[in-house]
Amino acid sequence: MKGTAAVRPSILSAFCIIWLAAVPANARTTVIDDSATLPYNAALAMRWQEIAPRGHANNLMVGTLQLRVRLNVAPWLRRTGRIYLVLPAQQPGGITAAWTTHGRLLAGRVTAGSRTLVYSGPITAPFIEDVVQLTITVDGRRMAQTYPVNFRFEMDED
Repeated sequence: MKGTAAVRPSILSAFCIIWLAAVPANARTTVIDDSATLPYNAALAMRWQEIAPRGHANNLMVGTLQLRVRLNVAPWLRRTGRIYLVLPAQQPGGITAAWTTHGRLLAGRVTAGSRTLVYSGPITAPFIEDVVQLTITVDGRRMAQTYPVNFRFEMDED
């Protein structure tokens, strides 16, 4: 019994040390140059999710856009890092973005004012490229005019 009781705290301590080592204490966040990212079609056309929305049940508008994402990650070459897609809080508010990819980046979903991981691992080339099918959803009651949708990519380096 004494041997077992003495082992448990050391196993727990080892787990805590490993867990703390896995969380970067001094990760630095930098905006990635994505100026070479281009849409395949010119504009994001929003449409009602339902043909005839009634009341407050479903006032969502959706639009889909295909992007050729090209991220300049040369400053992080031969290092590891985590790349996030950031959707800043912006007008008209309540924006959600969801996307699928061709596999280089992770598929995911993000709401305005937050960010989501799209890549984690070694940076082995100066550019990370992928084709992203982006779907934007917004409450149509907030769409008094057209609004630009702004997003960016950020690198958290270890």
